Amino acid sequence: DPNWVARPRNAFIIFRCHYSKQNARNTGVGGKRGLPPVDKTMSKRAGDAWKSLSKSRKNHYKQLADQEKKVHALAHPGYRYRP
Repeated sequence: DPNWVARPRNAFIIFRCHYSKQNARNTGVGGKRGLPPVDKTMSKRAGDAWKSLSKSRKNHYKQLADQEKKVHALAHPGYRYRP
């Protein structure tokens, strides 16, 4: 669909992006185009790390998500999530 618009990321997704950049493991050679294969435990480790975050750190990511949601709303007025 040419009119498809991605949803704005939520607090956990933003956290997971930051977490994966900081904690990526080089699991060897042989992924597509010479990139290392995906670390299949990354989401599990990110979820555990998210659960152990303090409220203030979670609030930081929630603020980033709110900010991203506002930018998304300005860029895509009338956007409505349709699964």
